[in-house]
Order: sequence, then C-alpha cells, then structure tokens
Amino acid sequence: MLIFEQLPQLRVVFAKERLILIVVVVPERVEDWLQQTEASLCLQRCGYWSSLAGADSTENKENITVIIPRNQVFTPTILELMMQKVLRGEKL
Repeated sequence: MLIFEQLPQLRVVFAKERLILIVVVVPERVEDWLQQTEASLCLQRCGYWSSLAGADSTENKENITVIIPRNQVFTPTILELMMQKVLRGEKL
C-alpha cells in the first residue's frame, strides 16, 4: 500500500536517486506467490512500474489513483535499461 506521505518523494525530478513505483500483482492466496528452492526463486504473476518524477501534486490526502500502463511490466531487462538511463542522466 502506498502511504500518502511517500508520494511527494516519488515526484522529485532532480534527485540523485531515481525512485520508481512498482506494483506487484499477487495471487489471491499470498502463500502461492513465492516458491523458493536452492536452485530457483519463482514469483508468480508480475509487477508493473511507473516513474512519478514530475507528476502533479494533489491536495487529496485520502485516496490517490496512480495509473500504470499494462505495457510497463517490470522485468530484469527493463531494470537493466533503467539503470543504463540513470547512468546517462536520462529520464525514466
């Protein structure tokens, strides 16, 4: 759950650190979400990401809707591309 007080930190544009919001979709039974052995770590379902840098502020302190496009799936490849962009000083 995103706590309202955290939202302004996610909107900062010129921070050294780049903050992203990751929403993870989990199965109805949380126990079915993660399976681990010595050989593997398997997470069921997926996560979506969004950069809120530069997003408009809001006066609403009760509920905040953040829209994350379904094509912004958080994958290892995407994470690597994000890190490369951060190194180059580019926006996410």
